[in-house]
Amino acid sequence: MTSAVSSNVPGTRILVPVTAERRDLADRLMAAGALVDTAEFIAIEGPESAQELAIATAKWCSGQYDWMAVTSRNAVIAMARIAELAGTTLAEPQPAAKVATVGEATLGICRDKGLNVTLVPTTKATASGIVAQMPSGPGHVLAPLGNLASPVLARGLTRKGWTVDSVEAYRTVDGAGLSLEQTDYLAAGEFDAVLLTSGSVAERFADQAGSVDASTRLIAIGATTAASARAAGLRVDGVAEHPSYDGIIVALEVALGTFITESRRSSS
Repeated sequence: MTSAVSSNVPGTRILVPVTAERRDLADRLMAAGALVDTAEFIAIEGPESAQELAIATAKWCSGQYDWMAVTSRNAVIAMARIAELAGTTLAEPQPAAKVATVGEATLGICRDKGLNVTLVPTTKATASGIVAQMPSGPGHVLAPLGNLASPVLARGLTRKGWTVDSVEAYRTVDGAGLSLEQTDYLAAGEFDAVLLTSGSVAERFADQAGSVDASTRLIAIGATTAASARAAGLRVDGVAEHPSYDGIIVALEVALGTFITESRRSSS
C-alpha cells in the first residue's frame, strides 16, 4: 500500500487524513508506535479571487478593521503569505485590532504569526461560539473564510451590529482520497480506527469508503464533524470532547480501550 507509513513498533492500525501541507497528527501517532496509513481526502487551494483577499489583507494590515474572526488556520496562512510579500505582517494593526478564533490549530498559527488572540469561545469551539461570545458592534470585522464555510459567522455578527467583510481566503477541493487497497482493507476490518478530522473529510470518506467493517472505529474530532459524518451516512464510534489533536487521540483511546501515547499512559 503506497500510502502506508508504519513505525518500527507494532501497534494499532489507524487511517489518518492528511494534506500536502499538514500531516502533524499522522506523524504524532506514528511516533507513538501506531501503524499509520494516510489519505488525502481534501486539498487546499487558493481563493477564487486572489485580488479580493489581497485587498482585505492590506486593509487589515493598515488597521481598517476592529476585529478579525477566523475559524481556520488555512485562512491565517493565506493572509500571512500575502502580508509578508507586501513587506508587513498580520500583527501590524495590533494591539488596537482584536482577533477571535476557535480551535487549537488556528490559535497556534495566529500566535506563530504574531497575532494576539482576544477571544476564544469557552462554550462552543465553532463559528457560532464566536458569535455567542463576541461583544455587540458597531465596528468592522474581517471574516476570512473557506469556500465551504457556512454563513453562520457573518450573519450572526451582522445581527450583533457589526459590519462584516467576508472574503474567501482558500478553497477546499477533493484530494486523491483512498487507494483501492485501502478500501479493501476497510471492508476487511484491517484498520482498528479511522480518524475524521473535519466535516469535509467525513463527507469524502463516506463517498469513497464503500463498506466499512463493524470492528473499525470511526472517530470524529468534534461534534460538528460528527454531525457531518452522520449526515453522510457514517456511524460514529467516538467524538473528541475538545476539537483538537489531543482531543481526538483521547477519544480514539477511549473507543479502542487502549493507550496510544505515552503522555496519556503516564497521566492515568
